[in-house]
Amino acid sequence: MSGSDLKALYLAHRGEIQDYLDRRLRCKETAADLTQDTFIRLSEQMTRTPIGNFRAYLFSAARNLFIDHTRRQSHRNAKPLDEQAAAISEPATPTLEQAAIAHQQLAALSAVIANMPAPCREVFLLVRVEGLTYAEISQRLGIPAQTAYSRMVRALDLLKSGMTE
Repeated sequence: MSGSDLKALYLAHRGEIQDYLDRRLRCKETAADLTQDTFIRLSEQMTRTPIGNFRAYLFSAARNLFIDHTRRQSHRNAKPLDEQAAAISEPATPTLEQAAIAHQQLAALSAVIANMPAPCREVFLLVRVEGLTYAEISQRLGIPAQTAYSRMVRALDLLKSGMTE
């Protein structure tokens, strides 16, 4: 295939390949670069073997280049393992002010829970502390699952209003 044939393919398909890549990357410059790389791959492949469907080959090459680019980006953005290990092994120590604020919030939360109507408080604790589902609460308390759900909604409303005051 001659250079003029490659140029004709480029002019015919460049726009749709670049649009395809731009939709995935959301970066026109990178899409343009990968579009050029796609046609470079086409040019290299044409010297090795005949290509039956140029459009299909171009989209396949563009997709592969997109995947490679995405993998490279994720590797660049990842922290080295020693940094990850250091972040995990060093617990964050709250300041005295942060600890005092957390203590006040916990006291306020406990007061709101203590002042809930008993049925709401019971369902709230079964869901949030024991991790039960509404079906399990239904069996344990002998109430319909919808009632357990309604009590939980009420408990969350009381928490929301109690914690914003």
